[in-house]
Amino acid sequence: MPDHVDVQHQQAGLAISRWDTAASTVTTTWNTGKQTIRAHTSRSPWGNDSAGQAFKSAYLGNGGGPEKMIRDGDQIIEGVTVLGEKVRTAVTRTKQTDQAQAAAARGI
Repeated sequence: MPDHVDVQHQQAGLAISRWDTAASTVTTTWNTGKQTIRAHTSRSPWGNDSAGQAFKSAYLGNGGGPEKMIRDGDQIIEGVTVLGEKVRTAVTRTKQTDQAQAAAARGI
């Protein structure tokens, strides 16, 4: 286990920027996918016969079907976004602490 932490602030900033870009792309893709799923589901493509109604029960039942999947996916997407924010905060605070310690050391 290392006895110190060495944060390369410039590299961390670049990595966080890349994370934000990827998170934005994933979020956009996810939102488009949700719209597509909801649009298809709203058309009730399973029909009104007994086989269609059995499919509908299986698809929409058992805990929510596509809406449960969408809720779960929303939580994952939120986690991706929040993680980037947490890393940004940690890097910023580490840099501020490093600067404060450097200033204190210069005063010795």
